[in-house]
Amino acid sequence: MDGTDYKILNLLQEDCRKTLRAIGERVGLTPPAVAERIRKLEEEGVIDAYRVHIDRTRLDCGMTGFIMVAPEPEKYASFCAFCEKAPEITAHSHVIGNYNAILRFAVRDTNALDQLLTKIKTYGDSRTSVELKTYFAAKELPLP
Repeated sequence: MDGTDYKILNLLQEDCRKTLRAIGERVGLTPPAVAERIRKLEEEGVIDAYRVHIDRTRLDCGMTGFIMVAPEPEKYASFCAFCEKAPEITAHSHVIGNYNAILRFAVRDTNALDQLLTKIKTYGDSRTSVELKTYFAAKELPLP
């Protein structure tokens, strides 16, 4: 990978629907050359998916935040299955520390959060932080 690949990745992170022409204009390549680089990045697994960022406040999910959970070891598999099926949980990361899972959630209000926490507590101890503001969701990749 070279600096141009990193520039392309940063542009796709900014807006994955950018046209090949728009990307090419920013990095000094033709649209076919940009397409070839993106194809190679996909084949190498550097790009593994394209996603849409959803403003959950417009979907009546105005409360977001994080829940650190320490599931009991024998319950971890069922905890993971629960997290995958629960629509309120938008991300689940397995981590090392006092808590071995960090969940990102989006709910309508405090009542919905209370219901979610009641379910989570059946798996183990948890701590919750409500998000007040997101300053950024992704940073540009540093050029090599």
